[in-house]
Amino acid sequence: MVQPNNKDYAEIKAGVSGLIGDAPEPTDLPEAPAQEEPEEQPEAQNILSQYATQVQQEAPAYDADKIHEIAEAIVNERWEEFLARVGDLAVWKERAETSILSIKQEIIRINQRFENLQNAVVGKIHEYDQDIKSVHTEMKALEKVFEKITEPLVSNIKELGRITQELKNIPK
Repeated sequence: MVQPNNKDYAEIKAGVSGLIGDAPEPTDLPEAPAQEEPEEQPEAQNILSQYATQVQQEAPAYDADKIHEIAEAIVNERWEEFLARVGDLAVWKERAETSILSIKQEIIRINQRFENLQNAVVGKIHEYDQDIKSVHTEMKALEKVFEKITEPLVSNIKELGRITQELKNIPK
């Protein structure tokens, strides 16, 4: 590959970067010697054709290979600047993949912890349900015991009340 000379490279780079000023206005052109033109051609078209002739004379002729080489040099320079700013993409990709893998593993661990917690809560609820059923059964048994005790207790209290009444009625 043939390296473009530094002047050509600098001119093209300056043009791409916007450092070269705008093209001169047709009114800025130097006065050209008067040429005999047909009268039907307007003055503006005459100025434009003079400008085109001047640009063709001033613009250096580049062949396609030279332009390709210069463009390739610019692209390579920009790519090196990009790599200098970003760093090695393979290392970055490896770090990103490692981070993603560790995040996935942490999500799996958190999911397992959540399932364990859920199972523990369900277990506690089941224990609570069993305890409530047990209390319910015990209350039913206590109710039956009270039913059996209440009848004799009430009759004994009535008997005591009658005996007390009789004792009050006995003269002293």
